[in-house]
Amino acid sequence: MRNFVKDNKGFVSLIDAFFSILILLMVLIAFNMMIDIEIPSLSEESNGFKTSQDIMEIMSSKVDNRDYSTLERITFFLSQNNNSASSKREVKAMLDDFFSHYLEGNFQNWHYAFVETDQLDGYVLSSNGDYESANSVNVAMRNCGNYSYRLYLF
Repeated sequence: MRNFVKDNKGFVSLIDAFFSILILLMVLIAFNMMIDIEIPSLSEESNGFKTSQDIMEIMSSKVDNRDYSTLERITFFLSQNNNSASSKREVKAMLDDFFSHYLEGNFQNWHYAFVETDQLDGYVLSSNGDYESANSVNVAMRNCGNYSYRLYLF
């Protein structure tokens, strides 16, 4: 067996350099693998919440040069007719038209339920799915007059 301590040919220093290069390559490979790990951003995770808030904000604002917002018109129809069945049908038609317009394109895979929780005790005014069986539900709430509305987006 050879004595590496008294080796004058540089074999030990060659092995030392080889191990240092090997360790450096392992660190670079590990770093490269960590860069490729896909971590979802917080903005992607809260996309449904933002969408529900945006739609409810559109409903409560006066868009398309109208004198009243969609929520104000809904509240007017319900309150003037004492929450009758005909006013609920009129409101449903108005909401179905609104959601078909604003939940198209990138949002057509969303399901919704629009509920009045104060005067009508949780009556679903318009819906295209069952939010109670959904995995993830985003909620936006607004008040208009004596009515409290919730939009469930799932």
